[in-house]
Amino acid sequence: KDQADIENSPKQSFGDVKPGDIKYKDVNGDNIIDANDKVAIGYSTTAPEIYYSFNLGAEWKGLGFDAMFQGTGRYSAVLNTKSLYWPLINNTTISQEYYDNRWTPENQDAKYPRLSYGGNSNNYRASTYWLRNGSYLRLKNLEIGYTIPKSLVNKMHLNNIRIYFMGTNLVTFSSFKLWDPELGSSNGQKYPLSKSYTLGLTINI
Repeated sequence: KDQADIENSPKQSFGDVKPGDIKYKDVNGDNIIDANDKVAIGYSTTAPEIYYSFNLGAEWKGLGFDAMFQGTGRYSAVLNTKSLYWPLINNTTISQEYYDNRWTPENQDAKYPRLSYGGNSNNYRASTYWLRNGSYLRLKNLEIGYTIPKSLVNKMHLNNIRIYFMGTNLVTFSSFKLWDPELGSSNGQKYPLSKSYTLGLTINI
């Protein structure tokens, strides 16, 4: 918060600490924040520990649907992308997101630490500050269809008529909103989630 807060807190040994920097917990209670305070956090950031999927479907009087869900569990994402969340490291740029939400004396409840040039050995460390829950549940595929009754189809001298709607990547349930959790941090920030919709008509003569 300010210099008085720094002086009255355990000494952090990861660099020159200034107001607006991240403040860490003294895990081992020795009044010094160093490598001895490191503990395991989160889950794998490379691949989820749990993958799952399931289908739901039903049909009644020609109207039916089939839905396929997929998701992951026990998966963590880290906001360590240069420029976007860790700006001005090795001549990288700064995102508008970081600039607008950086810590300043007038904005002490900011989303991100103070702005530093050339990196910040205290702030840009793997910590719970940058850790997010990357698990999700997604409605991957949905098909809704209606088969016209035989009594009507036969009058048109046809065997079958079906109208259907298909959608892909329609809804994602996740506390993580920054990029597509299915693609991970490396690709999720580059490629937005694409959705597709198809309306079709099948006629069997």
